[in-house]
Amino acid sequence: MEKVKNNIGEDKTLRQVRIFLVLLGVFFFINLQSQDTTLLTLDALHSKIKANHPLTLQAALQNIMADAELMKAKGRFDPTLGGSLNQKNFENKEYFSLLNTELKIPTWPGIDIKTGYELNRGVFLGPENSTPNNGLIFGGVSLNLGQGLIIDERRAGVSSAEIMQRFASARQRDLMNELLFNATLVYWDWFRAYNVLEVYKTSLRNAQERFNAVRFNVSSGDRPQIDTVEAKIQIQIIQIGLNQAQLDFTNASTILSGFFWDADNKNIGLDILHKPALTENELRRNSIIFDVTSPVDFVNDHPYLEQVRQKTRHLNVDRNLKKDRLKPLVSLQYNPITEAIGSNFLTNYNINNYKWGVEFKMPLLLRKERGDLKLAELKIQENELLLNNKSQELLNKYQAYVNEWQATNEQIGIFEETVRLYEQMFTAERRLFEIGESSLFLVNTREQAYINAKIKLTEFIAKNRISYYSIYYFAGKLGDN
Repeated sequence: MEKVKNNIGEDKTLRQVRIFLVLLGVFFFINLQSQDTTLLTLDALHSKIKANHPLTLQAALQNIMADAELMKAKGRFDPTLGGSLNQKNFENKEYFSLLNTELKIPTWPGIDIKTGYELNRGVFLGPENSTPNNGLIFGGVSLNLGQGLIIDERRAGVSSAEIMQRFASARQRDLMNELLFNATLVYWDWFRAYNVLEVYKTSLRNAQERFNAVRFNVSSGDRPQIDTVEAKIQIQIIQIGLNQAQLDFTNASTILSGFFWDADNKNIGLDILHKPALTENELRRNSIIFDVTSPVDFVNDHPYLEQVRQKTRHLNVDRNLKKDRLKPLVSLQYNPITEAIGSNFLTNYNINNYKWGVEFKMPLLLRKERGDLKLAELKIQENELLLNNKSQELLNKYQAYVNEWQATNEQIGIFEETVRLYEQMFTAERRLFEIGESSLFLVNTREQAYINAKIKLTEFIAKNRISYYSIYYFAGKLGDN
């Protein structure tokens, strides 16, 4: 822990200031090159994605669907009104007429409250269906005394739906974290490709100017003819690099265009005038001090891990339901009844008038129930193992990118000096060539080394920014802002 804090503390050192100045120089260079274009910052890209990208809208649906599932689960506790009428008439005789209406109100404790009206008549009416001429009004309750007393499918469904709401919220964060990270990777590859392309464009202009100068000197007899061949070869080498850089930039732009959508859910692509920007706000992030009291706590808030935890809670509800099914099914019903006479039918109520029943059922071996319970327990164990493994995996990757971010900070500071030295060597060699003290071969060699160094510095910067955002990605924080 102390080691992490000490490493983070290095952000305030003089070396960090130098790195900031290096990136600031790159910032001004890029902006100078892009005065006639529209700058696209990473923050602007993220804002566009959060506004209209289909996966953003898909992520927003997670909570809405979870709310619908909860409504559906609670619907099993809605009161129900029902009724039935069965009649039989034959040869002008009413064999029977059975009328039954019922209002049923489920409650959370598992007790169902019922009330209704029953009126039966007919020549061949069975004695068990006989009612007074005015019919019977009944009320009562039904409940389970064994299986279903503590938990049943209705209560388990509501509990699971509430858990899945928290799962959906974590799922939404996870989808946004993933989407923004993918966009970030593409953006910095686009940034790298653009700057490599600019390096080759500048180098090609310089090589062509040098070729023209050499050709003029050859025509005036000051340089040997072979120098034009050497200069032409350098142009061709740079042209090949330029062609590849143009291809890389075109492909990177094409991939990046997939993140641009309008309000009508149509892909609008990337404007060809858009160029990447290394803004001052982006540069300030390079000297950030992570608000991390503990890397473990930082990573444990990852939305993927929260999904796994909520799934474990869901599996626990399922396990409790499976465990409850090991009990016997004992269903008890009790319905007091009274004749429907007048508006105040309760005056006719007699405690001795009732209908009741009990139902008992229990498998003798319980193999299915015991198997279901065992599977539920194994699923919980499997999920807990997944949680432990994924937590450690995210923590390791998080720490690895912290290390890479710090290392690339140092590499940028060192290599900026290297690029400056390569530039000095190239400039000096070119001046020696101009006064006849060097060869075009050495000039081209120095130039190629300078080109490679500038490209390498661009790659270091892109790698540094990717590692910075990877830290937040593996902590699950990219989609939180």
